[in-house]
Amino acid sequence: MKILWRLILTTVLAGLAWLSWQSPLPAPAPTPVLASLPTYPAETNSPNTASDLQSRLSVQPEQRSRPQLWRVVTRRVISKEGITALENRLTAMHLEPLTIQRREDLTMHAFDDAELFHSSKQAHAAARFWQQHHIETTVIKTGKAAYLVGLGRFYQAKYAESMQKKLESTGRKYRHQQRTVPIPVKRFTFPPTDKATAEALWKQLNTTGIIMPVLIPETRFQALYGKNIRHISTKNTEKTKDALAE
Repeated sequence: MKILWRLILTTVLAGLAWLSWQSPLPAPAPTPVLASLPTYPAETNSPNTASDLQSRLSVQPEQRSRPQLWRVVTRRVISKEGITALENRLTAMHLEPLTIQRREDLTMHAFDDAELFHSSKQAHAAARFWQQHHIETTVIKTGKAAYLVGLGRFYQAKYAESMQKKLESTGRKYRHQQRTVPIPVKRFTFPPTDKATAEALWKQLNTTGIIMPVLIPETRFQALYGKNIRHISTKNTEKTKDALAE
């Protein structure tokens, strides 16, 4: 029995001695990186020196401390009568507005008689029917022998809905089309100023109930209308402030 235990002990010691002479297994190879994240945004170069980094950081406080200017803009006006009426209203308030004139895409509601006529005589006969119902008409020649009776063109939904009800009350068929068309429009604005002065002007215009002004930052205004307004002078700015002080 002692001989058996000696053989087992000798075998274990021999195995341990063999393992101690073997080199360790190599560590597994790392998984390759598919994409590396840049330390700095791709659109900027990483700062190479401490002075470069300081120059980048020094810009931000200056931009934050720069005062924000604001601007008041009126609703858009399409008709000549509406433009004149709004100009007169602003003048009566002792304000000198600046004009924004450009083309904007608007939805036009077109109403016509449902029938296309082959002669001017037929078209004028149909026009008389609509006129008897107090609807203004326009006979339009659309081709060599084609005429239609126009019943109105509207750029505001509320006026289009009112006309539609009026046409339906006659019992005669009509055609209603909607299409987007570029239309020359005008808006009025005032020189940019600080937010408190701009808010006071906005309140003054908003109380009229018809001007419907909006208050927007100057940066946003320049992006929308900067190319459609004449050069702003300090004279206009002083007149606006004087009118608000009255």
